[in-house]
Amino acid sequence: MKIKSYIAIVITLIISVIATGCGSTSNSTEEGGKEKDSRVVTTSVAVTEIVDALGVKMIGVPTSNYKLPEGTVDAKQVGNPMNPDLEIIKSLKPSVVISVDTLGKDYENMFIQNNIPSEFVSLTSLQGLKDSITNLGKLLNREKESEKILLDISEKEKSISERSSNHDKKDILIIFAAPGSMMLATEKSYIGDLVNIVGANNVVKDNKLPFATYSREEISKLNPDAILVMTHAKPEESEKMVRDKLEKDAEWKDMKAVKENRITYLDSQYFGMSANLKVMESLDKLCDIIYGNEVKNEGN
Repeated sequence: MKIKSYIAIVITLIISVIATGCGSTSNSTEEGGKEKDSRVVTTSVAVTEIVDALGVKMIGVPTSNYKLPEGTVDAKQVGNPMNPDLEIIKSLKPSVVISVDTLGKDYENMFIQNNIPSEFVSLTSLQGLKDSITNLGKLLNREKESEKILLDISEKEKSISERSSNHDKKDILIIFAAPGSMMLATEKSYIGDLVNIVGANNVVKDNKLPFATYSREEISKLNPDAILVMTHAKPEESEKMVRDKLEKDAEWKDMKAVKENRITYLDSQYFGMSANLKVMESLDKLCDIIYGNEVKNEGN
């Protein structure tokens, strides 16, 4: 099955969490963890949740429509993750600003040029999330806390694998939709990681980028058991776009999964572009979506 083209530039423009590679980059000073965790600013919701789970108080957090941890109620909002307010950040005199590495080198250089100590983590995959938790645990002198979080994730993965092991492996197609853009999620995406953990098969195979476009001919050859749709930016607008496409376009409406209405529109709170600490709840929900209520209470 041939991928016709990849739209890396489009992805980086419409979402704030697509990146390549794992780990973190830094232009922070050589301060020890105890000093670095004293004045921490975060610029993404996912990073904010990780830092909060590590038990670190933040003085600055992103401006977001998503609910932030209760511990951040007194933190200063520093603006949209795509375009944080540097003047506000500088006024906070942070010991470190922690961001995702998804907006490219220009974004990272913005902090360097303004002499703002910063760390960048990758959250485009489950492994990236795990690496980020480890790295931030070391950076913020919270290694025991990070080890506990990683253990919880590992135990959940094992539990989900056991719950789904007795069921036939289902073929899944994952659509990613944002206003004006519709792509397919590959095994390299975070949602692709989750589908793999629950024992399903992603019919879109690729080892290069998290998202890809298929030609109309290639789409018509796909025959998934079910379709998952994840939306970004404006969920309602994105969902309407997908519904129209599935109902009207021949390559979609003739697909068996569409005819039988085996389509699930995923809750963006749990199934976003960025790997995050909702992963355990997300795995439970995805297992129920794919295999039905028959696995809901197994092992409990």
